[in-house]
Amino acid sequence: MRCAPNRSVQPLLASTVLAPALVAGLTGCSTYRSPTFEAIGVREVERTDEHAVLVFTVKATNPNREPMPLRRADYTVRFGEDDVFTGTRSPESTVNTFGTHTFELPAVIPASLAGRTGEIPYAIHGSVIYRRPGALADVLFDASISVPQATLDLSGNVILGD
Repeated sequence: MRCAPNRSVQPLLASTVLAPALVAGLTGCSTYRSPTFEAIGVREVERTDEHAVLVFTVKATNPNREPMPLRRADYTVRFGEDDVFTGTRSPESTVNTFGTHTFELPAVIPASLAGRTGEIPYAIHGSVIYRRPGALADVLFDASISVPQATLDLSGNVILGD
């Protein structure tokens, strides 16, 4: 018995091979640049015997002529060599044209650190998902084909217990 070739596989194969190239070509020519981030403050907002809640204030800078909606921040807070908190937060903000905007990232610090006082160095590592302008960018974002991310790499010192 001889089987006829399945011709419906060819268009599917071509579309799966060409679609990423098409997306890269359409989005790769954009001059839209990623946002940058800077740590500008941290404060302790709550303390119990078990934990301390810290809020890190981050300044986002938009280097573009189009507003930039910030959608989600995925981040890890590190004290010394130890990862002490991992979280996801919506910045709930849009950074204006060539502008800056601040948002906050909370972290719950465990009892082993909550009992310490004084100045402690910290680092925050992660990424922030943002949206590019335009109808095509919206469609690609909503379809999870092109979801741009910017690196979140911050450090500083926090004063606990004062």
